[in-house]
Amino acid sequence: MRILHTADWHLGRLFYNEHLTTDQAHVLEHQFFPLLKDENIDLVVLSGDVFDRSVPPIEAIELWDSVLHRLAFTEKIPMVAISGNHDSGPRLAMGRSAWETHGIHLLGHAHQGMQPITFQDAYGQLDVWALPYGEVRDIQSELNRLGVVGENVESTIHIGSSKTTMKRRGQCESANLFASLSDEDITNSETSFCRVNDDMSGFDTLESDVSVDANTYNWTIADAYECWSAYTMRRSKGHRSLCMAHAFVAGGAESESERPLLVGGSGQVPTTVFKDFHYTALGHLHKPQRIGSDHIRYSGSLLTYSFDEVGYNKSFTIVDMDGKGSTTISEISIVGRRQFVSLTGYFDDLIVDESLHAQHHNDYVEVRLLDTAPIVDGMRRLRKVFPYCMRLELVGRMEVVRDTTGAKRFKELNERDLFAQFAKEARNEELSQEELAYMETLWHRVLREDEA
Repeated sequence: MRILHTADWHLGRLFYNEHLTTDQAHVLEHQFFPLLKDENIDLVVLSGDVFDRSVPPIEAIELWDSVLHRLAFTEKIPMVAISGNHDSGPRLAMGRSAWETHGIHLLGHAHQGMQPITFQDAYGQLDVWALPYGEVRDIQSELNRLGVVGENVESTIHIGSSKTTMKRRGQCESANLFASLSDEDITNSETSFCRVNDDMSGFDTLESDVSVDANTYNWTIADAYECWSAYTMRRSKGHRSLCMAHAFVAGGAESESERPLLVGGSGQVPTTVFKDFHYTALGHLHKPQRIGSDHIRYSGSLLTYSFDEVGYNKSFTIVDMDGKGSTTISEISIVGRRQFVSLTGYFDDLIVDESLHAQHHNDYVEVRLLDTAPIVDGMRRLRKVFPYCMRLELVGRMEVVRDTTGAKRFKELNERDLFAQFAKEARNEELSQEELAYMETLWHRVLREDEA
C-alpha cells in the first residue's frame, strides 16, 4: 500500500500580516494533487493542524472544502485527517458521517480514536489508529469508558477497487477498565505503562496487578498515550497497523512557528509508545524528521512558517508498506510559490546589490543587519528593493560589546548624562566638546521654559 503522510497545513495562517492562503493553495494545486496521480497514492493521512486557528478565515475553509471535494469525487483517494492543537476538533469533524461515505475520515475527538479505520489491499487488512489531539482527561475518560469489544460490522474498503465500501467497529458493551488505586500504590509505582489483559477487560500496571482508577489517578500525557497504544496493539493483533498522532515526541527538533502543547517537558510523549506500530505518522513539529527509528516520523509542515526553518527541506513523505508491514520511506520536496530567505549583511551593501534584488524580488525575506549604528526607516527602504521583506533584525547592534565598568545606574543619572549616554550608544562615539557646549545651552533654555 502506498501512503502519503502530511501534516501541519495551517490553512489560513498569517505570516507577519501576510495571508499565506494563496501560497498554500498553490502547493496543493500544483504539487499535492499531481503527486497523488504521479506516485499512485492509495491513502492520504494528515496528522493534525489542518487550520491555523480554531475559527479559521472563510478563505481557508473554502480551500479545505475544495480539497475534500476533489479527493472524494475526482481523485477518489481515501484520506484520514485528525485535529491538531491549532484546530477545533468539533469544527474539523463537521459533516464527518457524510464524508465517510466517500472515503474521507475526519476525526476531532478522542472517542473517535478508540476504533480503527480499516483498509484492504492485496496483502490484507491495514488498521489506521488515528488519535486526534486532545486533553489527557479526554483520552483517560474514553479508555475508562471502554468495555469489551463487540462484533464487527462487516464491510471493507478495497484500495484500488472500483467499489469502495466502509468498515466500522461496533461497540456493544461498556464497562470500567480501571478499579481503584490507592495513593500509596501511586506513590510507590515507578512506571505508569499500561498493558491490556488478554480478555480485554482491563489494564494492569507493568509491575503489579493493581488496576488504575481513572477518577483518582492523574495521568500525564505519556500515561494516556501508553495505555492507548497498548489497547490498540491488542485490537490490531495480526494486522498491519498505522498510527496517526499530533504530539510532541521526546527528542524532536522544534522551531519558532509551533505553539507549545504544555509548559516544560510535561507534554512530551516517549518514542516507545509508537514502537509496535508498523508506521507512525506524526504531526506538530514543523521540521521533517525521524524520531528514534525510520518508521516513526514527522512529515513537517506544508510550508515554511518561520525563518528559523530556512534551510530545512519541506516535503511530503511517501510510505510504501508491504504485506508484512515493512516500510520503505521516500520524500518528495515541496517548492512553494515564494521562497523563504535570510540575508545577513550591512545595510548599504544590501541596498545597492541589484543582482540580489532581482534574485529575491518575489521571496519572503528576513534581513539581519550587521550595522552597529542605527538605521533610519530601515524596513521601508528595504521593502523598496525586497517587496516581501518581512523581518528586520539588528544583530550588529545587539552584538556590540558594551563596556559597563563603573557605569552608573540610570536612576542616578541627570538629564544631561542620560542624553550623553544615549548619544554615545546611538552613534557609537562620545559627544564632542562643541556638542556638549551646545547641549548645555539647550538644557538652560528648557529649564527656563519650564520655570516660566
